[in-house]
Amino acid sequence: MAFEVQTASPGDSASLTETFFSTFSDDFNRTMFPANPEVSAFLQNTILEVNTEHQHEILLKVTDPSNAEVVAAFAKWILPIVSADLAAGADANADQDRHEHSAATKWPASSDAKLCDMFFGTMEKHHEEIMDGRPHYYLEILGVHPSYQGRGLASKLLKWGLARADEEGVEVYLSSSPEGKPLYDKNGFEERKYPGRFSPWPGYEQVDMIRTPRK
Repeated sequence: MAFEVQTASPGDSASLTETFFSTFSDDFNRTMFPANPEVSAFLQNTILEVNTEHQHEILLKVTDPSNAEVVAAFAKWILPIVSADLAAGADANADQDRHEHSAATKWPASSDAKLCDMFFGTMEKHHEEIMDGRPHYYLEILGVHPSYQGRGLASKLLKWGLARADEEGVEVYLSSSPEGKPLYDKNGFEERKYPGRFSPWPGYEQVDMIRTPRK
């Protein structure tokens, strides 16, 4: 049985969180998000929230074919808001609302709030400045459990969004970690020089990248 991309459900919350902690386990991420129950609850209500009412957010998972309870990889895509959505009553200020929400986020007591504010605030600022209101797909997060790396799961989750962006003729934006950049380079993303890279942690650089649609 092959690995398949599926839409995550609320019942996947605990498994998604376990995979998040296993994937983002370096000192930088552990300082922002220590692996404890308080942070687990926070993640399940924010970054890893599965909410079917958020029509422009899709949380995807890839499960282990031999053990459906294990989330081998996951990704969160933010879909573009286009004119048809606005006519149906979608929020034209969705990106701004997300920014304001993050700026007012109450981080877990065990997190480094100053580091979280700087990292996520800078990413959102760059995102808004670079895309400047243009419709686009946004890959907010992608993670592969260390035990499942090297099996093409990140590519599967990435191409889910790329195929749709190409079909709709819109750009794709993401902010890449150092580890993720080679995959994005391979799939046609280009680094944006302005606002450019930023370093939230010694030896760690976050990179803004855009992919133009393929005809």
